[in-house]
Amino acid sequence: MQTIRFLPDRLNSEPVVFRGFTTHEMGLAALAGAGAGLLLSLPFIPLAGWVVVPTGLLVMPLLLVWFGGRWMARLKRGKPENWLWQRLETKKRRLGMGNPKLIVDARGWSVKRNRRAS
Repeated sequence: MQTIRFLPDRLNSEPVVFRGFTTHEMGLAALAGAGAGLLLSLPFIPLAGWVVVPTGLLVMPLLLVWFGGRWMARLKRGKPENWLWQRLETKKRRLGMGNPKLIVDARGWSVKRNRRAS
C-alpha cells in the first residue's frame, strides 16, 4: 500500500463559503448583524411602527456580511485557520467571561540581582 509522503496544509480545513467567511464565521457575522439591526431599529419604532424591526433584522446582517467579508478576508490573510476563534476567546477571557485556564498575560522575563555582574 502506497502512502502519501506529505499532507497538504489545507486538506482538512473548512472551505471559504462567501466573501472570505467560512460557514461558522458567516453565521457569527449574521447573528451579530441581527443583534445590531435590532438595536438600531428600536429607536425608530415610534416614527415608523413595528415594521422597522423585521427590516432591521433582515437588512443589517446582509450589509455586515457583504461589506465585512472583504475586511475579514484582509484581516485573516496569512494567519492560521483558527485565528478568529482564538482572538474571540482571548477577548472573552480579558472581559472575565472565558476559560480561566487561558493565560493572556504577557510579561517579559526579569532577572533580579543584588550585585552588578562582572
